[in-house]
Amino acid sequence: MRIFDLHADLAMTIKAHRDNGEKAVLRNVWHDRFMEGELLYTAAASFFRGEEDWEYMQDLVRMVQTDIDESGIKQILTKEDLDENDLQVTALMTIEGMCGIDKDGVERVEWLYKAGNRIGSLCWNDQNALATGNWGDPGRGLTPMGKDVIRKMNDMHMIIDVSHANEKTFWDILETSEQPVIATHSNAKAKCFVERNLTDQQMRALAAKGGLIGMNACNSFIHRKEKKQDARHLAKHARYISNLVGVEHVACGFDFGAYYGADEHHDLVSPEQAQNFIRGLEAEGFSEDEIKDIAYRNVFRFLKQYM
Repeated sequence: MRIFDLHADLAMTIKAHRDNGEKAVLRNVWHDRFMEGELLYTAAASFFRGEEDWEYMQDLVRMVQTDIDESGIKQILTKEDLDENDLQVTALMTIEGMCGIDKDGVERVEWLYKAGNRIGSLCWNDQNALATGNWGDPGRGLTPMGKDVIRKMNDMHMIIDVSHANEKTFWDILETSEQPVIATHSNAKAKCFVERNLTDQQMRALAAKGGLIGMNACNSFIHRKEKKQDARHLAKHARYISNLVGVEHVACGFDFGAYYGADEHHDLVSPEQAQNFIRGLEAEGFSEDEIKDIAYRNVFRFLKQYM
């Protein structure tokens, strides 16, 4: 079953290899592993922790684009690039955190879009000039410049990602954005109570606006008990969210630890293991059509409508 992964920290692995003099990292290191897991479409995220400046952000984004070009990987830039019959590895550039935008918000987010990024979150867990993440002041949300950036993203049809936003920022984004938003890599807080997962109220509001929630394979977001941090229990998050808001709002956003060297030892840490999630969905009683929706069709429909 082909899969569209809404969140992959590929910039981190690309940079690590390129710093050692390697080129075409996506092709030479990851392509075959993508194909083994039938992970045909992947969001190549450029990740920024919170201390990076604008010049660093630009350099990292350019590096990701260069590696995609060198690797000969197809890239999604417009709706016309979304072809469900195309069975090659395909990349969608995204931004995780915009800490480098400390001024000129509208102009800088426009640069990110023109540089190839089609999804973006305003913050990681940090508190920056635009928004507030999970580690920031819980009473602080979007800033005035952050609201300007949200409106500019709407105008450009750059999709807004609310994963990592604190609750105040989450609600500010839903109020400010005229377009649906997505949580590229977040699970259900009712199934695993950690700050990064979403409450039922958040998921209902996101779904009511037409958004998507990508299932996150990070072990600590799946279950508090280590022995239950696996693909089957991630599928239980998908079942819970489907029952709550509908299967049409569920997607994949694995955030695989293999890309950044995470010390995880379950059955869903790398792209070649992606089909374990499909088997988990089968075990949870999802139909074949529902599994196709979660695996890739929901994302295709969303991007074709809003990108």
